[in-house]
Amino acid sequence: MKLANGCTKSHKDKNRAGSAFKAVLALCVCMALCGCGKKADNLKTAYEALSIMDYDGALAALSGAEQAGEDAREIARARGIAYMGKADYVSASQQFVTALHSGTGYPDSMDTDINFYLAAAYDSMGDYAAAEDRYNAIIAFSDDTESYLLRASARLKQGNFDGAVSDFNVVISRNPDDYDTLISIYEMLSAIGYRDAGLEYLRTALSEDTGKMTDSEKGRMYYYLGDYTQAANTLESARNADSSVTSSLFLGRAYEAMGEYNYAANVYESYIGTKGANSELYDQLGLCRLKMGMYEAALEAFKAGIEADDGTFAKSLEYNLAVAYEYTADFETAYELMKEYLAKYPDDADAARELQFLETR
Repeated sequence: MKLANGCTKSHKDKNRAGSAFKAVLALCVCMALCGCGKKADNLKTAYEALSIMDYDGALAALSGAEQAGEDAREIARARGIAYMGKADYVSASQQFVTALHSGTGYPDSMDTDINFYLAAAYDSMGDYAAAEDRYNAIIAFSDDTESYLLRASARLKQGNFDGAVSDFNVVISRNPDDYDTLISIYEMLSAIGYRDAGLEYLRTALSEDTGKMTDSEKGRMYYYLGDYTQAANTLESARNADSSVTSSLFLGRAYEAMGEYNYAANVYESYIGTKGANSELYDQLGLCRLKMGMYEAALEAFKAGIEADDGTFAKSLEYNLAVAYEYTADFETAYELMKEYLAKYPDDADAARELQFLETR
């Protein structure tokens, strides 16, 4: 059985994508409420449904919008977002293409926005060449730095390492002191099978640091380099200085990597007790407790994380909750939860295999 966080697979990139997804939806809702006028009542309803991940409700509202003669381009775009939420990437891509073709023929900021979504849909479908083509279009229009990073990912997935490095170099040259992005480059390279190349970026950054790097950034780099003692020492200082969830998360992970699960759990619980509920830390706490054999306590952590979550970590939490029930030998509950999970995320191959196993229990 596989867990969906720091044990056997990482969900960080998905979570970052989810955060960006929700930020765009929040902006869409604001635009709908403030600027569309009475004619766009159905569109407003759709955007509000999207903001709470009610994708079927959004699609129903968009049918009403179409019947009412509301903005066809907005309708196609919003339908694409709804289908993305339902993991129907083919339908999503078709809607985004329709939205692009509904423009004036002259590139504008809406085209850029739609192309970002379309590229994400192609990426999820495994059509990385088509995703790269969309990032090319964005770069040609706006020379957006984030697009270079995303295009690098698409290039890596096609085996174009040199092209990806060229894009990484553009990103780094424009923001040489943006160490969070540098860490993201490592995570991207590592996830696609180029961990050694990613580690070189981290080693170079640490060796060339002129004092601009924070303890949190250093600690995370040491963690990925496998120097867990140095990572823990540096992240302890970072936690005392910035009290951030990131510092506490990686501090706990460093202690877990050293086998000090009790201390790691204490780090997560201390943050939650001081700063309040945090879904990401509840998720990591649950995973830590599973390693400790504290299965009931793990269940409670995952449940608390789901209750506190705004949608960013829902996928990981829901998967891990099902697996935790499996650890307790409650196979019936695990099976039902995994079925529900796959209904939401039908493209998760690990979950499909897990469900097949649970069917035999």
